[in-house]
Amino acid sequence: MGGISAQLVLYLVGVFLAAVLGGALPLLHAWRTERLHLFVAFGAGVFLGAAFLHLLPDVVRAGSPQLGGTVMLGGFLAVLVLERVLLHHHAHSCPDGCPHGHTIVGISSFVGLTVHSLTEGLALGVTAVAPQFGTVIFVAIIAHKTTAAFSLATIFRLSQLRLRVAILLLATFSLMTPLGALIAVPFYEHLKGTNLIVPTALAAGTFLYVATMDLLPEAFHEDRGRLEPFVGVLIGIAVMFLITRAGA
Repeated sequence: MGGISAQLVLYLVGVFLAAVLGGALPLLHAWRTERLHLFVAFGAGVFLGAAFLHLLPDVVRAGSPQLGGTVMLGGFLAVLVLERVLLHHHAHSCPDGCPHGHTIVGISSFVGLTVHSLTEGLALGVTAVAPQFGTVIFVAIIAHKTTAAFSLATIFRLSQLRLRVAILLLATFSLMTPLGALIAVPFYEHLKGTNLIVPTALAAGTFLYVATMDLLPEAFHEDRGRLEPFVGVLIGIAVMFLITRAGA
């Protein structure tokens, strides 16, 4: 456990609390979907900014762009396989009259988002050997984690899950990112003082997947009101630009 620094512990606690807060809000109050889409768009901008403005430049500066690009693509494809192939659900195969349709979607969403949380934890674990990435990765994960927990709890409400079951699933979801980071730290410790291209590029590939395959399609799936989510994306990118400029 030598790689678990005080900084990383604070990040793990912060991510967990953000997920708990995001999941609690829909259980206490009903929110409009338009407002949620703005948060999703902001999260997409944060992930894009973290990948393109911070992680990728560090990979290039390390002097092995081909290796970095290969690992980044591998990270992207790994999450793609996990979510869209191995864990692909068939909720839409249930006809509109299916009485348990929302429950199926809720459980499927829980599985998919839990895998996402685990892979985000792998990215956060990079900070054990590269603390300079800490703020950028932490802010990116927080922006997504809160909104994802919010969405998941909203689906649970629609599916009319018992409150105890919903709380248990949300607690499990909230713990996945810290768990992923703790799993990753021993592996990254072997790279300490040598080559950080692999974990950095892996984090970048994961971030690009979350932004392009999950967040952006969700933010822009409505036929109207496209300008607002675009502004949300720009604000997210701007936040990461300012963090990068501040030397985070």
